[in-house]
Amino acid sequence: MKYHTIFNPFALLLFFILSCEGDTQFLQKSQGKTIFYEIIFQDKEKKRSTYRQSFSFLSINENWLPAIKSDGELIFFSQNKNGILKKTLDSSTPKRVLAFPVAVGTSWETSDKTTLQMKLGYDRVYDTNLPFVSENIIEKTNDIISIDGEKIKNCIKIKSYGKTSFNPGPPLSNINIEVLSTTWFSKKLGVVKYKREERSDSETMGEIFYEKSIIIDD
Repeated sequence: MKYHTIFNPFALLLFFILSCEGDTQFLQKSQGKTIFYEIIFQDKEKKRSTYRQSFSFLSINENWLPAIKSDGELIFFSQNKNGILKKTLDSSTPKRVLAFPVAVGTSWETSDKTTLQMKLGYDRVYDTNLPFVSENIIEKTNDIISIDGEKIKNCIKIKSYGKTSFNPGPPLSNINIEVLSTTWFSKKLGVVKYKREERSDSETMGEIFYEKSIIIDD
C-alpha cells in the first residue's frame, strides 16, 4: 500500500524502555522482539484505510539496534546521555527522537518532511516532500491512554508542531502547511499511540490524518 511510508520521525522508540536515562539495557531487552501496530490513514478525500505494520528487532551491532519494518525499511536506534537516536541507511546524521531528561517541558527540534499530495485535475498528483523543522516538547509524564478498552498508565506524552509553505506558481498562490502530532510512550511498551495531521490552506492538498496504535497481546 502506498501509504505505508507516510511516517516518520516518530515511528521510532517502539520497544525502548525509557525508565533509566543513559542506560542502554533497553537495547538488549528489545533484541528479537516484534511489535505490531494498527494503522489508520485518511486521505484528502476523507477516505479511510486500515492496515497493520510490524517492527522486528535484530541483534545489536556496535551499540546500534536495527529494526526491520514490514515494508522492508531498515532503521537503527541507539541511546546516549542526551536522548534516543535514530538513523536509516540513507541518513548521513542520526536524529535525536527523544531528548533527556524525560521531564515536563523538555524540548528539542527534529527535521521532517511533509507527505501531503497536490492534486491538479484528475490525473496530476505530486508528492510535496517539503522539509520543515518540528518543535517537540514533553507535555506529560503520567498520562493515561486507553487502547481497545485497556488503560495504559504513566505514559509520556509528546506534542510536536511544524509548518512550511511554498508557491507552486500561477494560477495558485502561496500554500501554507501545518503538521501537528502527538506521541504516547509507555515505559514498559514503548510507543503505544501516535497521531499526525497535516493541514493545508489549499483545496489542491486539503488535509490528511494518520494514526497508529500498538496491538497488545492477550
